[in-house]
Amino acid sequence: MEPLQPMRPVDVQHDERESAPPWKVFCAYAGGPALYLASMWIDGGHEWAVVAGVCMLAIGTALSIAAARRVSRENAGRRIPWIGLPPVRPRKIDLLESVGASMALAGALLAANNLSIPWPISLPIIGFAFIAVPLTTQAWHNHRVRRSTPNL
Repeated sequence: MEPLQPMRPVDVQHDERESAPPWKVFCAYAGGPALYLASMWIDGGHEWAVVAGVCMLAIGTALSIAAARRVSRENAGRRIPWIGLPPVRPRKIDLLESVGASMALAGALLAANNLSIPWPISLPIIGFAFIAVPLTTQAWHNHRVRRSTPNL
């Protein structure tokens, strides 16, 4: 038998998933409440405010869905617990989650406030949307993981 050849060094790529820089986090955390307060102060049925609110809602919803999909992709093959953080969470702060949710909430409130929709009607609809989107994504991910693992 011949001796084994020495092993070559394996090149491992640098993990590109990093937390957001502090200045972006500060801008996001200052901008979210500013959008929320602006959505509460602007009323009177302005058409531009309704259009701006719907645009903010659409952009915020897209960012929230992108954040949920990224969490599902990072935890491929692992179930995400219903209570607590996912098993794989490479970032300390995820700006897609924080900015997306606050922008969608501010946009929905801005549009509802300028369309004169009463709060007892708009608040449950907005709350259901904020709870249903992440829970549906997590339930679908856990269902796919459970279906792909063989029963022993």
